[in-house]
Amino acid sequence: MRAYGNVIWWYTQRLTGALLVPLLAAHFWVEHYMSDTLLRGELTYEAILARISNPLWQAIDISFLVVALVHGLNGFRSIVLDYSRVGPRAARAITAAMMVIGVVWTWWGVRAFRGL
Repeated sequence: MRAYGNVIWWYTQRLTGALLVPLLAAHFWVEHYMSDTLLRGELTYEAILARISNPLWQAIDISFLVVALVHGLNGFRSIVLDYSRVGPRAARAITAAMMVIGVVWTWWGVRAFRGL
């Protein structure tokens, strides 16, 4: 079972890495080039609020958050497990800790969109 679980984490890292490329490109494009108010130098809180109030952009931003968190925390987990001498019990504890951190951080990030 341990080897099968490691394969899932390995594939998850590759999948999230591949998903980060278009999500990062979309995020960069929207934040730096797509906004007419930004290009005119008139970027205001209201202009940003109008963009992030759009459900499509909320879905894209939340997807970016979740994919980046999974990729980053899984990468950190892999580094810790690869370069330390921990047993199976400690490895499960590290994995559980990364999952808890990911769920809390995701909840915190998604909560920021509530009420927009």
